[in-house]
Amino acid sequence: MREEVLMKKRAALLIAAWILLTLLTGCAQQTNSLPAKGEAFTEPVYDWNKSSGDKLIIWGVYPDLERSYIKKALDRYEDLTENDLEVVQIPKEEFEKRMQASVKGEIEKPDILLSYGGTNIETYYPDENFYDFTEEPWVDDLTDTSINQTIYNGKVIGLPHWEASISGTLYNKEIFEKYGLEIPENQEEFMKVCRVLKKKGITPLYLPAKEISMLLYQFPLDSIVMNSETLEKLNEGKIGYADIPEMKKVVKWYKEMAEKGYLGQDYEKNDWDGMNEAMDSGRYAMMLCWDTWLYTDFQGDAAKFGLMPAFVGTPEEGTFEGPNLGLFIVNKNSARLDAALNFITFLADPYNYNAVFENIYTAPVFKNQVASISTPQYLEAEQLIEQKFRDSIAWLRIRGFSQMDASCILEYMKKDSGLSPEDCLKKMDHLRTVRIAGGDETQ
Repeated sequence: MREEVLMKKRAALLIAAWILLTLLTGCAQQTNSLPAKGEAFTEPVYDWNKSSGDKLIIWGVYPDLERSYIKKALDRYEDLTENDLEVVQIPKEEFEKRMQASVKGEIEKPDILLSYGGTNIETYYPDENFYDFTEEPWVDDLTDTSINQTIYNGKVIGLPHWEASISGTLYNKEIFEKYGLEIPENQEEFMKVCRVLKKKGITPLYLPAKEISMLLYQFPLDSIVMNSETLEKLNEGKIGYADIPEMKKVVKWYKEMAEKGYLGQDYEKNDWDGMNEAMDSGRYAMMLCWDTWLYTDFQGDAAKFGLMPAFVGTPEEGTFEGPNLGLFIVNKNSARLDAALNFITFLADPYNYNAVFENIYTAPVFKNQVASISTPQYLEAEQLIEQKFRDSIAWLRIRGFSQMDASCILEYMKKDSGLSPEDCLKKMDHLRTVRIAGGDETQ
């Protein structure tokens, strides 16, 4: 019986792989002829129209639409097509309610939505509401990592137009050199590094715990759900986080870091706004983050920092996480659908995206993205990244996943919380299952 089940699972995986290959091959057959990679794009590659007279409404979470390359892309669209855009930026805490109201028909839907993909859009009923871009010619121009971000129910659900960062641990190279510290190769060596730093009067890790999403527990979780059987059982409700031994290691890691003083005495007061000063001050040696943060938010000397794996209890050798990409998604029921599709074609044109990503620090999202540049941190750690890289899986593929469920970990980290690791994980499981069921319980 067990062999029969395994055979069925292997067959299912082979079928899924064949479907994805067919999808990508079909896209390749539809692709326009593109110049060789590295060549300049001096004229449009795709056909996009000018002056349709339609004003498109775009929704996004504030401040996502403030990113320099997005603002430049929107301005370029208005200039070159003479069409107007109405950009609506919605506070994070209000966005879900606005989207749900639009899905229910209580308010008008936007023409275009800027959102992350995967399970993040599940509650918006993508099959009924979002345009399927599978047959568009630009799909074959997406990198493999980008394709992974766009797929929903076997369809390409949106255009990735974002910086592709690599996440791990930013570390102060000057501090490491001063105290003769090497990049750790496993969890035990990481803790030894923390111990040395604390003895030298340096707080090992800045954790902006007040910004709950920055606990970034998805980094180790990616490695856990790479096992397709584990992911499947989580999504089917057959197991929860509390049933996964590696997840106990993860929450124990946070508590150990707090109890040993490796996060500093007032880590619960640390927030996003303090990240810049903390890393520039030299009082902290490391921070869980992504490489492009050094060039989008950090105001100090980015050259002082390197990128090493994230050691968050598991996997043993540490991990780097691939990017989470914002997607431009089209309301397929829009009265201005043709204009919205024209907008997407415009953004997907190498002639345009190379202009707006010029000199932006990012790994390529498109195969023909030649104007952006990789961060020095990525180039320096490229070989190590190749060995320990994992796609962002948890954030995209676990049903009901939320970074905000790290509030349970934060509660567990407190002295005298009275919670066991199992209690912490059961609380996280409860929040996730309520979310899957469509409940409004929040943290």
